[in-house]
Amino acid sequence: MYLNKKLTLLLLSGVILSVTAGCIIDSSEQSKQPKRVSILKGVQHRTKTFTSNLPIVIIDTSGKWIPDEPKIPARMKIIYDKSGGKNTLNSKHVDFEGKIGIELRGKTSLGFPKNQYGVETQDNEGNDKDVSLLQLPAESDWVLNGPYWDKTLMRNYLAYEFSNRIGRYASRTKFVEVFLNDKGDPAIQNGHYVGVYLLIEKIKRGKDRVDIQPLKPSDITGGYILKIDKRDQYETFFFTHYTRLFHVYPKGREMSDAQKAWIQNYMSEFETTLAGKDFKDPEHGYAKYIDTDAFIDHFIINELFRNIDGFRNSTYMYKDRGGKLTMGPVWDFNLSMGNPGFNEGWKTDGWLIYTNPVPFWWDRLLQDKNFTQKLAKRWKELRKGTLATSKLLEEIDRTAEYLSEPQKRNFQKWPVLGHTTFGDPNRGDATYQQEVKQIKIWLNARLKWMDKHIASPRRY
Repeated sequence: MYLNKKLTLLLLSGVILSVTAGCIIDSSEQSKQPKRVSILKGVQHRTKTFTSNLPIVIIDTSGKWIPDEPKIPARMKIIYDKSGGKNTLNSKHVDFEGKIGIELRGKTSLGFPKNQYGVETQDNEGNDKDVSLLQLPAESDWVLNGPYWDKTLMRNYLAYEFSNRIGRYASRTKFVEVFLNDKGDPAIQNGHYVGVYLLIEKIKRGKDRVDIQPLKPSDITGGYILKIDKRDQYETFFFTHYTRLFHVYPKGREMSDAQKAWIQNYMSEFETTLAGKDFKDPEHGYAKYIDTDAFIDHFIINELFRNIDGFRNSTYMYKDRGGKLTMGPVWDFNLSMGNPGFNEGWKTDGWLIYTNPVPFWWDRLLQDKNFTQKLAKRWKELRKGTLATSKLLEEIDRTAEYLSEPQKRNFQKWPVLGHTTFGDPNRGDATYQQEVKQIKIWLNARLKWMDKHIASPRRY
C-alpha cells in the first residue's frame, strides 16, 4: 500500500491516540529565563530534576518546523557521562554540540505522532562533517529512530545487534532520550520531551559502514548499493524484467549513463540466470553472481525475527568492485517478532517469504539443494552459539532492564501500551513488562519451529 505522507493512522488502524507529554520537567521558571542565545545557554538555566541512564539528545531548530526534505539547519547537543553516571540536562559531560541539518524520514511512519529524523552533522558553513557520536565511528549521516508501534522499543536494536554478532554488518545503535525544541522557546520545557529513540548509523558507503570501493566517474564495475523499497519521489530507480531497484550509492543523478546501464545489466543477468533451467550450476548458475553465504545470513535474520518488511521493503544489497552481489545490511524491524497484524506477521510458524510479495529470488534459491544444505548447516552452527535461545533471551532481558526507567517516560509521552496501534494483531499488553514477556514467548516458539523445519524450507 502506498500511503500519502500526510495521512494519519486513522486510515491504517482505525485508531488515533491522543498523546500528551507526562510531567517530566518543571517549567514554572520559564518566564524568568534570559533570552536564548544557544542550546547550551538554554540548558544552563534549566531545572536539574531530569536524569537518565541513557544519553540525552537536545535539538533546537530556532522555531523552524522540520520538513520531509530538505534538511533545515539546527543545533544538537548530546549529553553523555562516559563513566556511567546519570546524565542530566545541565551536565558538563558533553559528547557533541554543534550544527546539524535535520529532516523527517520514513514513509508509513510519517503518519505517526512520534516522528523519525535524519540528521547530518555539519561544520559552521553547513558542509558535511564526520563526527563520532556516542563512541560510534565518525561519520556525518545519522538516523534518530523513534519506536512507536514497537512497544518493547527494542526490535530494531535486537535485529541489528544479532546481525553484527553473526558477522554481517548492520547499523550500530545507541539508545537515547530526545528533547526537541522546534517552537523557538528560550529553554527546554516539559513538552519538548519526545521519548526514547535509537541513534542509528545511516546505511551508506564508507570504511566503517558499507565498506565498498568508491565509484569514480571512470569506474564501472563497483561499488554500488541498491535497495528494494516503496517508491520515493526523491529517489531514482530502474527495472529488470522482474524487480524494481533503487539507487542508493551512488545516487542516480550522480551516475553516468554507462554506470546505470552496467549495474542494471548485472542485475538483469543475475535474475535471468536464476530463472533459467541451469540456475543450479555452480559455475554458470546464480552462484556466479551472488555471495551465497550473505544471502543465507540475510534469510536467517529476516526469517528468525519474521520481519514483515523483509525482502520486499527496506531491503539493501551491494556489489563491490570485483565482488558479487551481497545482501544487506538488514534494515527496519519495527514490524517484526509478532507485532504485525497483517501478512501473518503474528505467527511463529511458516516462512515469511511465502506470505509477502517478495522477489522470486528466495523461492528459486530454496529449490537448490546445495543452497538449502548450506542454509541448514549455517543455522545449526549459529544455534549452538550466537543464536542460542539463552543468548537471545538474555539480551532481551538485559535491554529491558536498561530501558526500565526511560520507558516509563516514553509511554507517558506516547501512551500506547494496552491500545491498538498500526500493525497490532490485538490491543497489546497494558504494561511494558508484559510486552517484553510476550516477545520472549514469541521468539522462543519461532526458534523451535525453525529448528524443526530449516532442513526443508519450502512452502507449506
